[in-house]
Amino acid sequence: MFTGYNNHLEVMTRPLPRGLFFNDLRKIMSLFVIAILALIFVFLGSAVIGLLRGGKAGSDRMFKALRMRIILSVLLFVFLLLAGLLGWIEPNGFNLLPTQ
Repeated sequence: MFTGYNNHLEVMTRPLPRGLFFNDLRKIMSLFVIAILALIFVFLGSAVIGLLRGGKAGSDRMFKALRMRIILSVLLFVFLLLAGLLGWIEPNGFNLLPTQ
């Protein structure tokens, strides 16, 4: 039976369970995101080195590094979207717009 959109909103806004697993999951998620961001910067540095070297080998290195950087960035974005939908992460409530 369709009960309207309020039921869906209640499910999406209910508080997450607090427990040992949730705290561990938060730490794991933080470390995972930091590790992926570090890898993105490593590949960016590798691309800069390839750019400075020049030539065929440098161009290939730069292309491969930038390709991996883009792949990791897209995968991180998709992962964060899915983690938010599954409730693994939650917004912190930070809002730039003033409320009235």
